[in-house]
Amino acid sequence: MGKNRGSMSVMLLCILVWISAYGQEFSAEVLSKNIFFLAESRENVTVPVSPVVQQGTEHQYQWIWTSHDGRHSNTTIAKIISSTWEPVSKTLGFSKGSGYGLSMTANFGNAGELVFMQTKPTSVIVTRFQVFAFKVTPYEWPSFHLGSDVSFSCELSRLPEGTTLQWEREGDPISNTTLFYNNTIHMVIHSVDQSSKGRCNCALRQNGTLLYEVYNVLNVQTRTFNMPVTLFRESSNSSVVEMMCRSSSWHRKASWTKGTSQVEAPTTLTSDDRLEIDRFSSPKFNNKYFPLRLSPVTFEDGGVFRCHFNNNLMSYVQLTTIQVSASVGPPGGQSVVLKCEVSEVSGDPVTLAWLKMEGRTGLVVKQDILTESQPNWTLSVTLPSLHRDQLDWQCVVFREGMLRASVPLRLRVAGGRSGLPDLVLPSPLKDYTLQISIIVPCTALVVAGILIGALVFYLKRKKTDPAVTSLPLTQKNDPVYGNITDPQADQESQGGQDGNEEVHYSEVALGEPRLGDPNRVTSGSNQVRIALYS
Repeated sequence: MGKNRGSMSVMLLCILVWISAYGQEFSAEVLSKNIFFLAESRENVTVPVSPVVQQGTEHQYQWIWTSHDGRHSNTTIAKIISSTWEPVSKTLGFSKGSGYGLSMTANFGNAGELVFMQTKPTSVIVTRFQVFAFKVTPYEWPSFHLGSDVSFSCELSRLPEGTTLQWEREGDPISNTTLFYNNTIHMVIHSVDQSSKGRCNCALRQNGTLLYEVYNVLNVQTRTFNMPVTLFRESSNSSVVEMMCRSSSWHRKASWTKGTSQVEAPTTLTSDDRLEIDRFSSPKFNNKYFPLRLSPVTFEDGGVFRCHFNNNLMSYVQLTTIQVSASVGPPGGQSVVLKCEVSEVSGDPVTLAWLKMEGRTGLVVKQDILTESQPNWTLSVTLPSLHRDQLDWQCVVFREGMLRASVPLRLRVAGGRSGLPDLVLPSPLKDYTLQISIIVPCTALVVAGILIGALVFYLKRKKTDPAVTSLPLTQKNDPVYGNITDPQADQESQGGQDGNEEVHYSEVALGEPRLGDPNRVTSGSNQVRIALYS
């Protein structure tokens, strides 16, 4: 009993030590706090810590900082010895606050983890803070041009686990594009007018609960006189562009023209006495307002559009069109080529990028800066073979650091059910499928016939010619038949689509890697269908 009692005492002591250690760590986690601030604001950010009551021996404390951008790690920015502050590193944007707290400038780079800890007489973390910075671009919103595409972004220094960053608007916008990339949520509102006005919120939410938000108010000018705009639109059967033309004064005549170059004579599209031609249409002219609607948009529609009231230029629109495509590589291979092309680059350079989408987050695979002097404005990505983590893509267009357009492209497994319109992609995809569908079975039959014929000839010759010495058959090769089969339903590529989006798809006989060799694709593998969402 004595030995057992002694063992139990030691065990209880160990348990108490373990509980004490983990309890202290748990307490530190409980005291962890989140602070959010808007970068570039004029007010300093306060990180509050009340003075600590000291008893007995000397106490020392320090502030340790690890920035979210990775430039600083476990950097000591302040020390406190017996209530006396040592000089704080003001070059990093920090200064002494109230009590034992810190004050820092609202710089985006100051965001990070701040730890306040005691170093003497014992080392223990008193509290920790996660300080998150929001940055909205542009910081100040002017009154935007009527009919222009308005682009803005909201960046968070680090996205907390389990949270979402999103733009929220009052009312429903005419058309918008959102993209989450590199901890930044981008938004484009197309062809803004008076109905687009209102408050726009950049909100951080966790399980639907609002943690923090910043907002700005969108205002739109009421006329287009002398206000040139540039619009980017994808070319597809469902794409629409509306160009604004409005004056504050009364006019008798109105017309829209298009020109593709400075020397080419413009072509009249619509006018006050002809409201519709081909895919172009305008409402009845009310002497002040005469917009132009184009639907569907083709790649060749890129160019300069002008609106005149009487003989006065009232609106100038540069339309740049974007098209994406998918095709197979050289015959005999399993590569897939993704291509994104813009109709024109004029003035400021344009950044074109292919993003591989993982959920709602984009990962840059390839990007290029396109200038006016280049012979073509295309960006291509070649996939050596198609894998299931390479099915969701977007081609994005940036100009002056802001998102201007985003065109999705989705590849999905053949035979999958999408419930989407049945449209066709370029013919090389279908031709290549037909080639493989015919060549593989025929090749297999030919090989099988040759092997069977050789085996029959060998056995017959062995039976009729005993003088021939026969070597033992050490390995028997059965005929191999190639077969292309559709995958099972549970292998279908999933992904919802917006009701306004149009889907193009075409089958291409690409294979999945065989087990044990992730890079090898054989003709006996499952077919893959390529579907282009635009």
